[in-house]
Amino acid sequence: MYRSSWRNHLPLIRTTAFLVSILALIGWGLSSVGQGIKERGLDRSAWRWAPASSFDETSPPAAGWIPYASATNLHNQSRTYWLRIPLPSVSPRDPQLWIFNAVSIRVFDGDRPLYDYDPGRRGQRINLFTHWNLAPLPTPLPTEVFLLLDNRGAPRPAPWIQAVSKGDLYVELLRKDSYSFVLSALFLFTACTAFGLYAIRRSRLQLYFGLLSFCGFYSSLVRNDLLQVYWNQPWLGYLDLAIFPVGVYALVSIMNEVFPAAGSRLPARLRAVLLGYSALTLAGAVILEPTWFGWMISYPLLLLLLATAAVVFSTLRGAYRERQGPDSVWMLSGFVIVAFFSLIHVVKTYLPAAYVRMEQYVPALGRFPFDLATVGLFLFLICLIRVILYRFGLMNRRLQHIGEFLEESVRARTFELEDRTRQLRESSDRLAETTRETAESIASTMVLEERNRITGNIHDTVGHALTATIIQLEAAKRLLDRDPRLAMDKLTASQGLIRRGLEEIRQSVRLLKDDFSRYDLADAMIGLIRETEQTTEARFEVHMDPLPESLTTLQKRVLYQALQEGITNGLRHGGSTRFSFTLTDGDPIVFFRLESDGNTYSASSFGFGLKAMAERVAQLGGVMSVEPGHPGCVLLLSLPYDEGQRRETV
Repeated sequence: MYRSSWRNHLPLIRTTAFLVSILALIGWGLSSVGQGIKERGLDRSAWRWAPASSFDETSPPAAGWIPYASATNLHNQSRTYWLRIPLPSVSPRDPQLWIFNAVSIRVFDGDRPLYDYDPGRRGQRINLFTHWNLAPLPTPLPTEVFLLLDNRGAPRPAPWIQAVSKGDLYVELLRKDSYSFVLSALFLFTACTAFGLYAIRRSRLQLYFGLLSFCGFYSSLVRNDLLQVYWNQPWLGYLDLAIFPVGVYALVSIMNEVFPAAGSRLPARLRAVLLGYSALTLAGAVILEPTWFGWMISYPLLLLLLATAAVVFSTLRGAYRERQGPDSVWMLSGFVIVAFFSLIHVVKTYLPAAYVRMEQYVPALGRFPFDLATVGLFLFLICLIRVILYRFGLMNRRLQHIGEFLEESVRARTFELEDRTRQLRESSDRLAETTRETAESIASTMVLEERNRITGNIHDTVGHALTATIIQLEAAKRLLDRDPRLAMDKLTASQGLIRRGLEEIRQSVRLLKDDFSRYDLADAMIGLIRETEQTTEARFEVHMDPLPESLTTLQKRVLYQALQEGITNGLRHGGSTRFSFTLTDGDPIVFFRLESDGNTYSASSFGFGLKAMAERVAQLGGVMSVEPGHPGCVLLLSLPYDEGQRRETV
């Protein structure tokens, strides 16, 4: 069971007392400023009244005048009547008759009309609490004036009349009501800020906050007498009667957003009823006759306001009991104040007859400023701003804790990733070292295999040449005595065999002696081309790009042997006399092209030399092909190399 002492409620008591003190101070100031004007009203004890047949009468009756004090309920009756009002003996400058609580009114100086106002004929609707009439008086001031009043079928407050100077009146209104424009400017600023935040964040709390601020702006703007001096538009004050339910709907919606009632559908249903009632009052203000509209915003609004206050107070009380934090304290205090003064405002504005009876028992109600409810609403908005700032503070602290946790997690994850990266880098270095060692081993193996092959070729070449030479020499020896000429031919043939074998041996030895890891490939290729041009009648066109320094020994050997094999095949099998050689760096691919004239190449299976060359190129990831020329033959080769290694070298 919930138990607590009064000390546990000290924050709520202090906050409520603080807000009440501010509101009382403001109310005292407004009452002091406006009380002087009210006290200067004409004395009703000297008034007389007489019945009128219609509002179209053009002169007051000659007799039948009754003391106004005897007709205490005259203003609540649906009728037309005359008032005879004595004027003060002192005539002010530019005299005017300032009249409140009159719907349709005509002012006469005897039989001479001075002023005529009928909102029905002008298509206007008025709110008696925001509308007044200023009738000009002649100079010198007459001893009395006559007023023809028509209540237009509804109870009205008692008329209030004062003879004033027009200039002095405007000065008094400026002094009394300037604060309303300041208050409306603050409400407008708050509304624009809230709607701007809603456009960015799409939070319904900002939307309802802006709607409530706009209602406060509109009410504080039209609930002052000074506005009529600058803009005499009765519809503005009349629509204020329909704005109040919209503000109540916004207030309940804000409460529901700040303190949602879990497990209860009553607040949601109440909001739906308030929304529907607000729409009806706005439409009724424009469509319905004033009598029907007055009924709509009288007792139904009072009952709805009481039900709303009960539901919202129950919600706030539950939130306060659950958590006595600054948000629940400020919201509960602000709502109690705004609900109390809103209730007084509803009775005073929408049920004036009931308010007059209440004033008889509580005279202090007569000293309440008319727009004190608007001031109470402003204090409530301050409380709401305080709650929002408190919630933002809590959210900021939570986000700060989350940010610190995320920063710590990021640091830990970053350290872990750096450690993993270091391990991967070490593994990559080891793999690269292993790959280089493997490549060098493969290259060494292939070089050894090539040397074995060349050694075998030398053995076969020498063996074949020597064998053939021996045979030719033996034949020449036998024929030397019998046929010297034929013997000489045999010796010449032997000499040719020896020379060809020697040339083949020289080529094989050159391959064995060349170290492609130390020699410049481009210089070696140029040397091969120049030697071929010197020993044969062939001519070359050469275009070579600067070659990448990252070419391995095996890649250099393959490119050189490809040029050597292509030149040999072109000379031996194609009978070529002209060659075009191109070697370009495509980064990271070297493109080889050797084009020769002579016999046109016809597609066939590769011989031993080309086949071995194609296998070596494929082992290095490249592609080799032979295509027919126009005429002649084209040897094409593409060989990839390590781009990263080249860049490091450069």
